[in-house]
Amino acid sequence: MNAWEMVSMALISLRTNKLRSFLTMLGILIGVASIIAIVAIGNGGKAAVLGAIASGSAENTIQIVPRELVAPGLPQPGQVLAIDESDLAIAASFSGVQQVNYTLYGTAVVGSSNRSDNASIEAGPANLNELTRLRITRGHMFNQADVIGHRDVAVLSQSLANKLFGSGNPIGGLVTVSGVPLQVIGVAVSQEASLFSLFMGSDALYMPATTCQDLFPNWSISEMDVQAAPGTNVQNLAQRIVTALNIHAGDATAFADSSGLASSVGALLSKVTTILTLVIGAIAGIALLVGGVGVMNIMLVSVTERTQEIGIRISLGATRTAILFQFLVESATITAIGGLAGVVIGSLIGLGIRMATGIPASVPWPVAVLSFLFSAVIGVVCGLYPANKAARLNPIEALRYE
Repeated sequence: MNAWEMVSMALISLRTNKLRSFLTMLGILIGVASIIAIVAIGNGGKAAVLGAIASGSAENTIQIVPRELVAPGLPQPGQVLAIDESDLAIAASFSGVQQVNYTLYGTAVVGSSNRSDNASIEAGPANLNELTRLRITRGHMFNQADVIGHRDVAVLSQSLANKLFGSGNPIGGLVTVSGVPLQVIGVAVSQEASLFSLFMGSDALYMPATTCQDLFPNWSISEMDVQAAPGTNVQNLAQRIVTALNIHAGDATAFADSSGLASSVGALLSKVTTILTLVIGAIAGIALLVGGVGVMNIMLVSVTERTQEIGIRISLGATRTAILFQFLVESATITAIGGLAGVVIGSLIGLGIRMATGIPASVPWPVAVLSFLFSAVIGVVCGLYPANKAARLNPIEALRYE
């Protein structure tokens, strides 16, 4: 009996007991699907974190923040070392600096005539959309005249616009922030999630920095964005600016270039994501092994049920090796089909997460192949004992078995 005949007999046996075969495969299917889905989510989370770090600043932009915003823990009232006009002037005085802007971050209740909700506030210069990589989908971004004129205008994130205005057009509508009405002039989506939005959520309102300072006079400047001229050694320039700011503040650690911190945070989050993926994947692997035990149990039942068949085959000249391989192939076929279905379902789960959340969940093809092969190996290993038991049956006793 060749391999194809063995596979054909295995498939016939599976069709004979459809429900039992399906329930046996289910354990393998769930285990493999769990591993694939977990790897997809883990890869997506890692990609989102790295993308957030990469999108944290535009090209040739240096982001300088006060020490309290990079130190562990939340700053207490009065402890935040604010960036002021003199700090901005110091940064602007360096050769190689093309432009200096500043950004304020915070949270506030944003309301419309329909509802209100908590949202993150990001306020900055007219090119805030370039600094934070926003893509305007409706209306327009506020301009320099809006910033200079302290105009009460705002751009909403797509998610916040959906919450406040539903399916209606928000452009020209009014939202209130701290009791002050702002006119909505645009709707934006982030081309890549910012590090701030990863922690604060995707509901965001963007406004001119001057307007924000009018609304929240107690808010300090959260970040200084220094645009370096083309051809400038950005790393060296950042180091010189930070040193000058620290000397001006009389504190060697008053300010820091947040790009280094962002890279460290990104590496840490990426490592944590990898560890979580491995741990949860190991738990899913245990579920796969439990499914293998179920396969062994069913194969032992199958050997008992087919004892007379085995006796007839041996009496007709079938070798014990042929009997052994027949049951091994049947066990491996069950787990291979379950594994293949698990790969497909797990990949579909990853695709669904990608479509629903925007997280770039993906399954590397080596993981899919290895998961499938591992399920087949489990079938061989777990089918070895039942197959060996079938091959060792005494043909005379097998023929007399009822």
